[in-house]
Amino acid sequence: MPALARGPGSLKLRLPAPSLPHRLRDIRAQVARWAARLGLSADAVDDIVLATHEALANVADHAYPDGDGEAELDASCVDGEVQVVVRDHGNWQAPRESGWRGRGMVLIAGLAERVDVQRAEAGTCIAMRWSLPERLA
Repeated sequence: MPALARGPGSLKLRLPAPSLPHRLRDIRAQVARWAARLGLSADAVDDIVLATHEALANVADHAYPDGDGEAELDASCVDGEVQVVVRDHGNWQAPRESGWRGRGMVLIAGLAERVDVQRAEAGTCIAMRWSLPERLA
């Protein structure tokens, strides 16, 4: 029986921005468990976890630097691909500290097969996609 026949449903999280930086470790673990239940390789799971972490860190840093707002994470497996969408309803702001920062979107683009970023006054939506291996599709 293919892994997806007994795999997980969608993972949906609503995260208050003030708690987001402190919850990223737990969220990474939840995403890792969810992705592993799809039957993906350890490397694929790591890619999904890191890309999701970076997208959520961007929400905390750029959308709600003062900590007021909410992040949404929706992960699903649809039509032969894993989709992870991270949304916020804030307005992008440069981080207070610069330096070695500013590489989150570069990492996300390198980890996901496809990335779609939509920015609007109502917030930002980052949709990341990975094709399932043929044995799982």
